[in-house]
Parts: sequence; structure tokens; C-alpha cells
Amino acid sequence: MSRKAEARKIYEERVVNDSLARLAERLDLKGLPFSDEELKSLAKRHRESFRNPEKRGERLARYKAQLARNYGADLVAGISAALEKINNEIGYEEK
Repeated sequence: MSRKAEARKIYEERVVNDSLARLAERLDLKGLPFSDEELKSLAKRHRESFRNPEKRGERLARYKAQLARNYGADLVAGISAALEKINNEIGYEEK
């Protein structure tokens, strides 16, 4: 892996962790039925979709549908909306 690709990967990991920290400020993550891995995967797929909506949006939609089957559509929609707002905030800060 090139240095540039490795640096990008590290940066994206930091952004995902930042978005989870911001989500924790807005919601009680311990009260949610999601596991830590599921939340991290959802945040990561939201970030991928934010960076490349045409290509990665389908992957996010499939994952949200899977979570909705397990935990309910309203819960997943609420968390997704919060993550979308957080990604917009981070995107604005990046500029």
C-alpha cells in the first residue's frame, strides 16, 4: 500500500471514530440494541456513501435494510439521519 493510500485509510478511520463520538454526544449509544461493530459499520458505510454516493449508496442501503429487519426501520432511520448530519458537519469542516 502506498503512503498516500495508507494515510487516507488512517484519516478515514479517524473520521469514522469522530462521527461515532459525535453520535454518542447526541444519543445514548448504550441504550441502543446495536453492537459496537454494527454501529461502526454503519458509520463507516455512511462515510463511504458521503464520499461517493453513486457507487457506495447501494451498499449503505443494503446494510440499513439488514439492520431494519433486525431492529426496526424507525430506529435505523433515526440513527442514519443523525449520521448523515454529522457527516455533513465534518464535510463542512474539511473545507
